[in-house]
Amino acid sequence: MTNPAPDTSPRGAKVRVTWVDTGRGIAITLVALFHATNWLLGAGAHVEGWVQANLVMSSLRMPLFFTLAGLFAGKWVRGAWRPLWRHKVCLYLWVFLVWGAIGSVTYFAGLQMRGAGSLMSSVIQPYVLSPLMPRLELWFIWALALFFVVAKLTSRIPPGIQIAVAMAGAAVALSGWDTASPGWNGAVKYYGFFLVGMYGRELVLRLGSSAGRPVLVAAFAVWLVVAVGLWALGWREVLGLYFVNCLLGVLGGIALSRALAGVPVLRSLGSQTLPIYLAHTPIIITCAVLLSSTGVLTFPLVAVLGPPALAAGAIALALALHRGAQRVGAAWLYAPPDWFDVRGRGGAAVRARDAVPVASSAEPRP
Repeated sequence: MTNPAPDTSPRGAKVRVTWVDTGRGIAITLVALFHATNWLLGAGAHVEGWVQANLVMSSLRMPLFFTLAGLFAGKWVRGAWRPLWRHKVCLYLWVFLVWGAIGSVTYFAGLQMRGAGSLMSSVIQPYVLSPLMPRLELWFIWALALFFVVAKLTSRIPPGIQIAVAMAGAAVALSGWDTASPGWNGAVKYYGFFLVGMYGRELVLRLGSSAGRPVLVAAFAVWLVVAVGLWALGWREVLGLYFVNCLLGVLGGIALSRALAGVPVLRSLGSQTLPIYLAHTPIIITCAVLLSSTGVLTFPLVAVLGPPALAAGAIALALALHRGAQRVGAAWLYAPPDWFDVRGRGGAAVRARDAVPVASSAEPRP
């Protein structure tokens, strides 16, 4: 994986690494907040205010995540197919299948909480079809594997053409387009952002490391005003408007990452996104199911603190589960075992820190 161009300023180099990790931490936190809100709502909590807040933040959440994912993809796309399979596609395929099974079971429990769904239609059939039609939250992992493969296949096409075509698709898909699979429309929505991160990495890193405070404040303010305005006016599905909002969301996300770069917890979360992403939704669903029968969710305080508290708890438990898995010999939950991994010996020894969907910003240059 590639790293920012050498910076003779120690301060500049530190800012570069820090804001990328912070941005990833912000993105994964917003993802957990989104899922916590949705499942608490399904469990009967009055969290409609958080639902609307998540709508506003959606134009920052996934565009930022996929742009940062693309920043360090260049090495794999430029290299041979074998390393790409060994270090990326194989990993994503394995965790998609393993955690897809875990997620399907907890998803079924969540549907039963709502009085809906059958074992065949909600678990077995969707899981069997998931490699072609991902339906649950792991569509992100599926899309990322697809992005690496497609970017490799089209690497001889001029980057400008690739980005233009992908962004044209994104403009349509982000204007209310929907399909039977969130993975299908999600891939069209965000592939262009992945390409921008990959081919425009020097520009993105320069914006994140050297843009002045007035520029950063203006970028975040413009994004926020547009995001709130489109939400308030109900114009998110007007062709092209939400797409522009998402482009601004990348800039706003970079600005927010710089502003919060001094928050250690966000930097830490940003270096551990894979175990968080894989486990947080099953944990959230389990908690929502358990809480749904207690009557606690009707308390007024839950409407304010419920989603962020559940999101924070799910993140902490996901990281604790990852640490515990390493201790008890269950590293296979996060990396392919030898029999699945064409690398042979040591497949499960891949550290989740090295395998996060968004590559480490501190990796050495190739």
